[in-house]
Amino acid sequence: MLSHNSMSLNRHILKTILFAILMPVLSVPALAQKSPKAKKVKADKTTYSPKVLSEQDRIYFEAYFIEGMRYYLIGQTKVALSFFDKAYSLDQTNGGLNYQLSKVNYSLSNNARALLNAQTAVKADSKNQEYLIQLAKVYEVQSNFEEANKVYKKLTTDFPNNEPYYYQIGANQIQLKQYDEAIKTYSKVESIFGRSFELTRQKQQLYVKQGKVDLAIKEGQVLIDSDPSNLQYQVDQAEFYYYIDQVPNALAIIDKVLKQDKDQVQAHVLLADIYKSKNEMDKAFVEYKYLLARPNVAGETKKQIVQEALTNATTDAAKAQLLELTTIYVTTNPSDNVALTSQGDALFVNNKKEEARKYYSKSAQLDGNNYNLWLQILTLDFEFKEYDTLVAHSATAIDFFPNQSNLWYFRGLAFFNLKRYPQSIEALEETRNLSGTNQALKMQSLLLLADAYNETKEYVKSDAAYDEVLKYDKNNDHALNNYSYYLSLRKEKLELAKSMSEKVVNRNPTEANFIDTYAWVLYQMKDYQGAKVQLEKAVAAGSTNGTILEHYGDVLFQLGDKKGALENWKKAKAAGDASALIDKKIADGKLYE
Repeated sequence: MLSHNSMSLNRHILKTILFAILMPVLSVPALAQKSPKAKKVKADKTTYSPKVLSEQDRIYFEAYFIEGMRYYLIGQTKVALSFFDKAYSLDQTNGGLNYQLSKVNYSLSNNARALLNAQTAVKADSKNQEYLIQLAKVYEVQSNFEEANKVYKKLTTDFPNNEPYYYQIGANQIQLKQYDEAIKTYSKVESIFGRSFELTRQKQQLYVKQGKVDLAIKEGQVLIDSDPSNLQYQVDQAEFYYYIDQVPNALAIIDKVLKQDKDQVQAHVLLADIYKSKNEMDKAFVEYKYLLARPNVAGETKKQIVQEALTNATTDAAKAQLLELTTIYVTTNPSDNVALTSQGDALFVNNKKEEARKYYSKSAQLDGNNYNLWLQILTLDFEFKEYDTLVAHSATAIDFFPNQSNLWYFRGLAFFNLKRYPQSIEALEETRNLSGTNQALKMQSLLLLADAYNETKEYVKSDAAYDEVLKYDKNNDHALNNYSYYLSLRKEKLELAKSMSEKVVNRNPTEANFIDTYAWVLYQMKDYQGAKVQLEKAVAAGSTNGTILEHYGDVLFQLGDKKGALENWKKAKAAGDASALIDKKIADGKLYE
């Protein structure tokens, strides 16, 4: 920022700046530029002489600087830099300008320039806290930690009550591997600001780096002795013992703590970690149950417990334990959507999907802003073939995530299975538009779209959808089979239909539905004998599909075997899935198409 000695921005700002033409004659107060008789300011033993600008240059300088600040504040850093550079061409000594140039160049990783600017800013005002901090930051990014610490030490002298400067000195000393000096720095912080866990742990880690484990332990004990009633300090020391692999000492402290306060949460958390590290999972499980049941345990801790249990639920016993844990969790936190979701996950893993869906739905009612949760709910709706429910759930999910193509696809599936084809088409077209780079989903939506358009007798759109699929995947069996079947029903492009269907059957010689399609194409081409050969393969394979049996009866009738035709029509009616004409065929013993 501009110092009061070099520039004052709290004045009238230029309304209009015409840089490329003429500088307008405006009465603009100066930005605190030193007068020719101004006393020189000394900074870092270097004499600083501010540049004296003419009145016109001063106006230009202020205008450039103001424009630079305007662009800087709206995040257009490079544009800001161009204006700051114009101001710099007029005055290279201004502290406020050099400070801003240093910040901009620092953000653009122009570190050499950032350093030069920061140094100049500090020369302009060696007591300016922001200038000094910026200089230290530039030294640090250049890994010049020694020079950075010189600046921070000056800051601690000029601003002695600012604790973070001392921490930064210690951090830089660690970077320089000056561990003894860092310890002294942290001890100085303690002497000024008092002891804390953070300082103690930092010093302990430094002692460990030096192999001085006894001193590290002693440091923790000093913190305990400073406030013996603070049980957390004792737990912290136990945690340190665990960290340096002195588990018996850690357990001894935990036992002592829990005798004084059996509900000391962090002691139980550490105890669970120790049991887990020793592979005493039954003991760890007891601690997990305790922690999940306690209302004063942080939600994040509970979440981590159940997530880890879910990850490890690979055996029946582990799955049962997971369900026990989540049941405790949701019982003590019945309005917590994370607990509800965890219970749903545990039930799902234990193959209790109906119950799992209930908990997923409860969680979504509390907080619907969970995309994966909605996917799980919709997947189960579809698996249970509850298509009306799937329609309702997908609508709510889409309200939260309107641009998620998978949600639209589930909606299209639901409407398709409800035979509400126009609504299915609407949802599937949205799926197609939102699928982006998800080519697999795009193909799935196109396949279903083609079927839906066929049902609404929009055959041109249906064929176009199949063509698009086959353009991407020329061997897609679903597309080839359905496309050829629909063409056969319409008695259109039968040669194309035969070619497509034949490819599918050649790749899937025992698939009854594919064989039936090929046979029906041959039937429409009046190759009844060929159709019979194909349908006999399907029937011989044990097919009891009503459509296939009805088609076989139709073929037999065309070949003059009326008895065989009637027999298969009756089988088709019994099997179901036959056409609406099946009763008339059986009653009259005639073929109707």
